[in-house]
Amino acid sequence: MSRISRTKLSVASQVVTCATYNTAIYARLSSEDCKEANSLENQIYMVEKYIEERQDLKHCGTFTDNGETGTNFNRDGFAHMMDEVRRGNINCIVVKDLSRFGRNYIETGEYLEKILPFMGVRFISVNDGLDSEDANSTDALIISLKNLVNDVYAKDISQKISSALRTRQEQGDFVGGLPPYGYLKSRENHRKLVVDDEVAHIVRDVFDWKAEGLGDVAIARRLNELGIPSPMKRWVDKGWVKRTGGTKVFLWRDKTIQLMTTNPVYIGHMAQGKFKQSICDSVSRHAKTKDQWIVVENTHEAIIDAVTFDKAQEMRLQNTSEFYKNYDRSKHVKNGQYLFKGMLLCGNCGSKIVRRKIRENKHETKFSFVCPVERGKLGSTCNVGSFREDDLSNTVCSLVKAQVEIMVDENALAQKVADKNGRTGKDTAKQIFDLQQELKRLSNLRVKLFETFADKLLTEDEYVASKNKYTQKINSIKELLGTIERDNATASTKQAQAAKLKQTLDSLIRQGKLSAEIVQALICRITIHSSDRLEICWNFSDMYGGAV
Repeated sequence: MSRISRTKLSVASQVVTCATYNTAIYARLSSEDCKEANSLENQIYMVEKYIEERQDLKHCGTFTDNGETGTNFNRDGFAHMMDEVRRGNINCIVVKDLSRFGRNYIETGEYLEKILPFMGVRFISVNDGLDSEDANSTDALIISLKNLVNDVYAKDISQKISSALRTRQEQGDFVGGLPPYGYLKSRENHRKLVVDDEVAHIVRDVFDWKAEGLGDVAIARRLNELGIPSPMKRWVDKGWVKRTGGTKVFLWRDKTIQLMTTNPVYIGHMAQGKFKQSICDSVSRHAKTKDQWIVVENTHEAIIDAVTFDKAQEMRLQNTSEFYKNYDRSKHVKNGQYLFKGMLLCGNCGSKIVRRKIRENKHETKFSFVCPVERGKLGSTCNVGSFREDDLSNTVCSLVKAQVEIMVDENALAQKVADKNGRTGKDTAKQIFDLQQELKRLSNLRVKLFETFADKLLTEDEYVASKNKYTQKINSIKELLGTIERDNATASTKQAQAAKLKQTLDSLIRQGKLSAEIVQALICRITIHSSDRLEICWNFSDMYGGAV
């Protein structure tokens, strides 16, 4: 009996357990990254070459963010990639290095140590030699140190940029993105403002109406009735704004009028530094008081004379109630956290639905939701109506429970996925093993074919024809193996997601009501079309790709 090679048996055993990962390339370039080595093209090229050399990785998509900071994960390309992960289309992410993935020490660590492992996603950082599937490369201390270095670097850059911007502001230079409505950036010097003659007369009309005593809502309504494009509409039409956040209708708003008629820029004074946000100081964006603004007088041509501006401020104060004259947001407004904060959109105009207070009696205060466009009667396009918060909560809760009935049984879900794929886990393993044995047999026959040709037992034409026949069969089997292994990996990812989802749904069953944690875990957004019609976009809606 011929001796069987133990080495070959070991290799064959490894091939059986090898899985093919549906791999996404992620590349990011911030506005401060000027080095050619960090260009999106170079990042993608490096990762593509890495994937080509790995048999267990299949490139399924490339996601990029150009000009986006790495200090948070609010990026369109990253969000799109994570949507594909939730759908089960991606179960491996490859980046050039950790700093391209993120520079926030805490959030990056949260993704690497909790979120991606829970979702069954493999993570690879090429330059750092990090592979979450390789125990030898996942030294927790080294990864934490690298994330900390990236975080410190981002904060150092933030401090330097903040200092440079403040210096420019104190010199009277304009450092914003879009100029105030009524002005343009000078072609000779983009840090200087010049009057936009196309709309300057509209600014003058707004201030005249305000000086006459009209309210902000009345002015916005009049501009909409006259068909005058709002600032955002004009910026979109000019191509200056590309992303509008889902807004469908661009109207003048009372807030726009308020900001315009209180801005000293229209009397020739550059007023900046109205908001503060600092990564180096861990300070999120918030408004500053007027005495903290950086105001430099007479930096550009005025559109409004000082007399009209002062009159507009006087009429605003005169039309303001005593309560709001002494209004202090920090004292009168509590932190408005509620279940659906940031999730509600108007289905007609795309505006964010606002929450307002309605008093039922002396002891209890309830809330309702309404579209700000409809509430201010700013346009005739919106008529979703208003609806009570408790009614919305009850409706959403019933829909969530209906979703629970579909998704709560993890074993049933796994069986449905298996039935949809037409095979169980055992059947898949057996099919892979049989195909690999057939692949080995055909490869050996192709080798023996050459030996037969070398012994001149076959003509060259016979050899080429037989070789092509074997090669075609081998390629077909390899392609089938790849498809089965990818489907198997996708099913495993979805089952892992289902296990985590089951924990969330079990929590809902125990509590019997919605909580902020459950809402954030299950719901992406809620679009309100009318008082009796809403649309929910689920975070896990396509987890089983039509199996449920």
